[in-house]
Amino acid sequence: MERFSKDGRLIIPISEKKQPDVKAQEHKIRYVINEAYCPKGCNIMDTEHKIHGAPGLRIKFSRQGAEGEFVISAIEGDFDKIILKGDLEDGVQDELFCPHCGIMFEKLVNCNCQPDANMVVIGLTPKLDFNNAISFCDVTGCDNGAFVKSGDVIRHIRLK
Repeated sequence: MERFSKDGRLIIPISEKKQPDVKAQEHKIRYVINEAYCPKGCNIMDTEHKIHGAPGLRIKFSRQGAEGEFVISAIEGDFDKIILKGDLEDGVQDELFCPHCGIMFEKLVNCNCQPDANMVVIGLTPKLDFNNAISFCDVTGCDNGAFVKSGDVIRHIRLK
């Protein structure tokens, strides 16, 4: 390959344009949940309390000596929440319920953050389907506290 053209100009080869890695781009996409349901089919989306411009998921909690409600972000990987009533404590496990009918959210698998911690399931359709659901840990402050697709949780647990 020649370094200079016939008229003495430096030839700088242009390499082929590298195509973006689709898999890497997928990890940058943040999904926003627009429908979420308890095991009985109650819609738990809270349009009154928005987090980063999106309606959140309203959840009731209780533990010995405390109860309340909070709204978690509907944006994947976002740990933000609004406490509506009561107090959440870092590192403390709470039972999580539907704010409308009071049914407890089902558990998908144990979380590895502490011995009795669980990944609870919230359906994305009125009839609970574990393949079309999100999951997060019931311990406040856990790294798994932001929701992930339930299928991703199951794959992750199987790898460990």
